[in-house]
Amino acid sequence: MLANFFLAILLIVMATSVMISIDTTTSLMVGLTKRVLRMTHRSKLLTEYILRAYMRYRKTINKPIISNSY
Repeated sequence: MLANFFLAILLIVMATSVMISIDTTTSLMVGLTKRVLRMTHRSKLLTEYILRAYMRYRKTINKPIISNSY
């Protein structure tokens, strides 16, 4: 009977530690996912900014220096 009591306590401790570790792991994964999404959003904004700057550059390069209006 005493062995069953100790086994029950051991089972409760194991279940509690598993729940705590799952909660910690879930929190870490949520934080990591948020960071990755934030970096991807920044990367997307940066790519769009660079693309727009390149398009402005190409438009400026293709303009004639002297307009040939006769």
